[in-house]
Amino acid sequence: MNQYKRLLGNTLIFTIGTFSSKLLVFFMMRFYTGILSPDEFGIADLITKTTNILYPIVSVSIGQAVIRYGLERSTDKPRVFTTGITTILCGFIISIPFHPIFSVIRLTTSTGQSMTMEAYTGLIYLYVLTACLQNCCSQFIRSQGMVKLYAIDGIFRTATTIGFNILYLAVFEWSIFGYVFSVICSDALSTVCLFFIARLWRYIRPRSLTRAGFRSMITYALPLVPAQILVFLIGYIGQFILANMASTAVSGLYSAAYRIPTMITLVASIFIDAWQLSSINDNTRWQQIAFFSNVGNMFASIVLLIASGAIMCSKLAISILTDPDYFTAWTYVPILALSAAFSCLSSFQNSIYTLEKKTFQSFLSTFFTAIINIGLNLLLIPRMAGMGAAVSALVSYAFLFLYRAADTRRFLAVRWKRRRLGITCAITFVQAILMLLEPPLWLVWQLLLFGCVLLLNGRALLMGVKKLVHRGA
Repeated sequence: MNQYKRLLGNTLIFTIGTFSSKLLVFFMMRFYTGILSPDEFGIADLITKTTNILYPIVSVSIGQAVIRYGLERSTDKPRVFTTGITTILCGFIISIPFHPIFSVIRLTTSTGQSMTMEAYTGLIYLYVLTACLQNCCSQFIRSQGMVKLYAIDGIFRTATTIGFNILYLAVFEWSIFGYVFSVICSDALSTVCLFFIARLWRYIRPRSLTRAGFRSMITYALPLVPAQILVFLIGYIGQFILANMASTAVSGLYSAAYRIPTMITLVASIFIDAWQLSSINDNTRWQQIAFFSNVGNMFASIVLLIASGAIMCSKLAISILTDPDYFTAWTYVPILALSAAFSCLSSFQNSIYTLEKKTFQSFLSTFFTAIINIGLNLLLIPRMAGMGAAVSALVSYAFLFLYRAADTRRFLAVRWKRRRLGITCAITFVQAILMLLEPPLWLVWQLLLFGCVLLLNGRALLMGVKKLVHRGA
């Protein structure tokens, strides 16, 4: 199949599955913030973030190796899947004695009460196990070309999560426990369904395990463990520091604001899912450069256009999607929207590391960014509270994109439209500052700047889409 056609087809399928499902969760924000107080929402979200940090440690990031090796035609598929499941189970057992570490994570509520994450140990462990198993199964079916099933599973998980949320929060009134347990139940159901629908038991063959195969996958995955942890730290360490230095209520407002820019990263996740299946092919080096450059520039235009729209509509989005008690969270949205755009662009550059199996270089770029992010958070949060966390995220993700854009040229030099990209970034930055300052006729300024971004990228975007459609036909 033509690489462009494959990319377009997979993107469409993932868009239907992922966007429709994530959109439902997005609009559930009004439900969550109406039932949970800012303190409760902040704690529940921190439990989720803690799980995201533990996930790559327990699984040894084997899910990434499952899809990367599963995509290769020459690999033994049962060996790949069996290695993934075995690694997760062993990692989970090994992690159990380390539960006292949760007592180190200290939180401060808006009433001044101090607490730790130790009270939620069992919930976190169960969340980690179900998330790891679900990810391994979904990544494997994706590597085997079952993209429709992968997309349907996304919708199914969202529907069950929403159903359990309504049951546990509105009916049973389980508060924080109900918010987290609904995701656990959804992941568990998804794993069982994928196992039977895709008949994954056929791929569990302990005898297929080999020392060389296991070593190869682990060698690929190991550098991704600290890399994935650092990615989560870059995105969420500000929230943890806010909960400690400010309060869980401020952390909850920041978390609510983060949901708006999540729509930008949602676009990236849909595309990256499809892109990962298309970027690994038998093209020549020059064909790869042309492919990456054409798609990369189109992707940048889409991401920055959405970021500009998110900045302009930050007040409206927060007022519609959250309870009135959360309205002040809109002030974080403009800066977080910009940081999300740079995060998306850096994810695209990271696909070059994946293509070349340069996971250590991916780790290095993330490590340097995490150091900058943590340092800025510690410096700015005591002075600027939530805005300090947002600025730290923006600077960090901008650095990550620029670092990867320069470093990956050693492997595959993407030909970015630098002038257009630079001018667009400058316009969106000015747009964010004006949104925060709210000068007279601020809405007119927002419309004019959004129009500039649209004019600058619209024509090139349409031409890029036509080119992709023509080549994919």
